[in-house]
Amino acid sequence: MDKTLLTTLTERFGKRVTTSPLDRELYSRDLAPVPDVLVKPLFQAKADVIVRPRSSQEIAELMRLASSASMPVTPRAGGATVFFDSVPTRGGMLIDLGLLAGVVALDEANMLVTVRAGTTWEDLEKNLNVRGFACKSMPSSAPAATVGGWFAMMGYGIGSIKYGDLLSQIREAEVVMPDGEIRTVTADSTPPLSWFAASEGTLGIVTALKMEIRKDRPMKHVLMHIADSKQAVRIMQDLLAAPSPPYNLHFSDPHALAAMHALGYAPKPEHGLHLLVDYEGTETELREIDTHLATLRNAGQKHAGVSFAPAGEAEAEWQQRFSSLRLKRGGPSLLGGELWLPVKRLADYLANIETVARRHATPLMTYGHVVSATHATVMTMFYADERQRLHYILDLGLVKKIQDVGARLGGTCYGVGLWNTPYLKRLHPAAARKRLRRRKKEIDPLGLMNPGKLYAPPLALNPYTFHLGMEAALLARRVLRKKR
Repeated sequence: MDKTLLTTLTERFGKRVTTSPLDRELYSRDLAPVPDVLVKPLFQAKADVIVRPRSSQEIAELMRLASSASMPVTPRAGGATVFFDSVPTRGGMLIDLGLLAGVVALDEANMLVTVRAGTTWEDLEKNLNVRGFACKSMPSSAPAATVGGWFAMMGYGIGSIKYGDLLSQIREAEVVMPDGEIRTVTADSTPPLSWFAASEGTLGIVTALKMEIRKDRPMKHVLMHIADSKQAVRIMQDLLAAPSPPYNLHFSDPHALAAMHALGYAPKPEHGLHLLVDYEGTETELREIDTHLATLRNAGQKHAGVSFAPAGEAEAEWQQRFSSLRLKRGGPSLLGGELWLPVKRLADYLANIETVARRHATPLMTYGHVVSATHATVMTMFYADERQRLHYILDLGLVKKIQDVGARLGGTCYGVGLWNTPYLKRLHPAAARKRLRRRKKEIDPLGLMNPGKLYAPPLALNPYTFHLGMEAALLARRVLRKKR
């Protein structure tokens, strides 16, 4: 790294600048335990320098310094994904946004909150709750995920059925552009707010958001045990089409439930899928919902094979809504794929995943959230062991197989980052990919913002060679498992 630039940074930011080898190593990974043998030969995942700014003005200064030195910049907040969204691919400067936290303003009259981008969703929710308000929606990773980070991803999660994706709730955002200019972007600005949603930190650094909030109102939780997945989908569609849609729908397949039970986190599963249905509203609205649920209970043959858990069990499930990754404790490691899948194809997906599990002699666990009238985010996982490097690398072939099952049923990957770039053609048609690349060139002509992500796969992840490599890994995996 240029010594003059490092001296400038140290003089300006003091102890909030580090080139410590340990710090650089810690920041060179996210939630995915990717073996070094797959990273070090291909990417420079260690930043040259890490800086922790306190304000958008300091970030603007950092962006100008980086631009003048043609240094890549990687923004990072919670680091709560597994796609290397916030891990460098070309070294450079990593900007840790953790100090940009807290509520800036609460406009109770207009039901708006302005919040700094490094604030976690859990902290924002707690801050609002003590004032009688709540977030309209939030990610299932709320304890770690930040407001800006989720906006930079797809922004669908708990509450999205009723209130829409995060973009629809945002009024304006403060963004530091690659050249260091601080802009306020809205739906009507140039560039518009929509360009920065799901841009994964490649167009600028979001430093604050003004968003809609709701009253913190009573909730009702219903937990159903459903014998058949096709039946579960019919019930989901009935609930989604009702006059008062649920706030949240969370489902878990029998394998995920069995794993939770084995770890002591859940009662012994009755049968089939579990479907947690969460409502929020006024007392009058919840009474109307009770009437609808009573109709569902008495629907007779249409919904035969459905049983309802005690209210306390449903409430307990809601309280654990941010803890799905407790499954990792059965590890040592978890691998899997997260998908954006049509609800109407969910039963077919589960049947196909069951076939894959049998063929590859590996239990696959699936859970997810319905996040709109038509789509769900679905996570399918399996246990692996990163300590057994060869077997772990071969297990990655099964991750691709999960994505392939989803793609055959109209699904795509949820989030891109680095590791999902081989699936870009599935995610966006050619015209959309061209449009995204044009935006990137217009806003970041030097290509310094979070390079290597989102727009095109690097040579090492070329879709053709990636496909062949993963198929070869699957074949080798099956051979080695038979020899055990």
